[in-house]
Amino acid sequence: MSLGFAMIITLAQVGDALIPQLEPHFGAPTPTTIRVPYASFIQKAQSSLIAYEHTRVLIPRGTVLDESNDAHRIAYAFEMTRRPAQSMRTAAMFVIHLTLLLLASAYLRRFGPTRTRLLRTQLGLFGTMAGVFIVAKVFLVFTPLSEFWIPVATVPLWCTFAFERRTAFLINVMMTFMASSLLVFDLPFLAVLITRGLASSLLFLNRKHPRQMMLAGLGGGLIAGTMYGAIITVFEGQFAIGRQLYFGLDSPLLGIVGGGALAGLLAHFLRQFAVRALGSVGRDRLMDLTDLENPLLRKMAEEAPGSWEHARAMANLAEAAAAAIGADALLTRVGAYYHDLGKTIQPKYFVENLAAGERTPHDDLEPEVSADAIMAHVVQGAKLLRDGGIPEPVVEFAYTHHGTQVIEYFWHKCKQRGNPKNLTEEFFRYPGMKPQTKETAILMLVDSIEAASRTIQPPEKAKFEEMIQRIIFTKLKTGQLDEAGLTLEELKILIVKMADTLVAMYHGRIKYPWQEKDERRRSKGAIVAAAPVSQAPGVKPSPSGSGESGKGSSKPN
Repeated sequence: MSLGFAMIITLAQVGDALIPQLEPHFGAPTPTTIRVPYASFIQKAQSSLIAYEHTRVLIPRGTVLDESNDAHRIAYAFEMTRRPAQSMRTAAMFVIHLTLLLLASAYLRRFGPTRTRLLRTQLGLFGTMAGVFIVAKVFLVFTPLSEFWIPVATVPLWCTFAFERRTAFLINVMMTFMASSLLVFDLPFLAVLITRGLASSLLFLNRKHPRQMMLAGLGGGLIAGTMYGAIITVFEGQFAIGRQLYFGLDSPLLGIVGGGALAGLLAHFLRQFAVRALGSVGRDRLMDLTDLENPLLRKMAEEAPGSWEHARAMANLAEAAAAAIGADALLTRVGAYYHDLGKTIQPKYFVENLAAGERTPHDDLEPEVSADAIMAHVVQGAKLLRDGGIPEPVVEFAYTHHGTQVIEYFWHKCKQRGNPKNLTEEFFRYPGMKPQTKETAILMLVDSIEAASRTIQPPEKAKFEEMIQRIIFTKLKTGQLDEAGLTLEELKILIVKMADTLVAMYHGRIKYPWQEKDERRRSKGAIVAAAPVSQAPGVKPSPSGSGESGKGSSKPN
């Protein structure tokens, strides 16, 4: 993956140098904008004095190159060092991009948030980075505006929105080095992009309010502008803001601030596309999916009402647990709503959908057939959700909430019958995959905990904690949580939080007067029924011990 994207980015970087028609010539309009990086120049004045200064040369596209113009000669000389593209320089650029992408990939796989370890997320992220790089190249080649307008901070803002800031910081550094390579690693350009991306990510404080991206981008631009002024002062000994603003849109300072604001605008208005590309789902979409009028939720409520009530109870417990460890609580709630949609295909195969006294169809099936019917809801649920246009991060809950566990009941039933077909436990193993994120792991735990909680009497916190610990230990022992990224500290927090939530769910209530009256009447009737009949002298109690003559006769001695 890194190799492929490094090739794409390198080709985009040197692509214009491979086209002879884009080569500049003196006396003719230049077909592209020529940009010379900020650098030091030594000039010899008429008085034989040596002048040392720093400057940035920009020749807009369409300018007729004049050989008597110093700036034009410098620009032409610099441009000809790129043409034709030299194999050694191209190979060196390829190595730079490949190294950066490999480092990013290694971080995402080993140390990033659990969702960034998924291949589809890395493909989306690298694709987004490559897209922004290509846009930056086109901007530099065909526009006369300052290079500081390039909105590189857009990608770090998307990473902050979809993942977290540490990943955004890493991606910002990678993107900055790639973008600055377009100008031979122009130092002020490099410093500004790093500062603007870091500041924008830090200023984006609340992911629940994506409009803050615009203010964060503007704030990042202002901070980067301050950094630029300090850097220019170090190089040139002064920084005249008035002179900077005099150039209007061509001003580097205005480009720095405007580029930050532009990055915030693009990050906000293109976030729906970005979160899909990054394998995530926006809060707006998640809020829509919580609407109980959604056709898929109505289907579940009508065709598998018991499973729907189980899912709703799970949603409350899972959301509270996810919030306690800083996971995506809203995504976890939505996943709980939809994870058992596959049970609508054959709802009567699941005990929660049977009416009181209704016979289960498993009584007439072989254990392996029953297991297949139960396991099918994982595959069928994922298909129903994808056909219904549900985002993949939500579909993931359907095929991971049982992981790769064995259906112990039917496997045990098969062995009790002597296992006549010589089956192994693999025939009774769910066809899904282990949870890959903290959110899906929480739902797996809650799926078992919510069902087991109904058997705890009395509903005390200590009993709930013991039950939760047993379930978590079982999942750990079978390796179901190995790939989810949950730490021992987070598991400890989950135990306490889920126990508190269950206590709150099953708390006792004060009885109404009519309930107390009914209880007293039933209690009184039970005492009367249990009291022994007064015995006359010589009357022997009945064998039942109740003294009722209808159950045994007694005769005087």
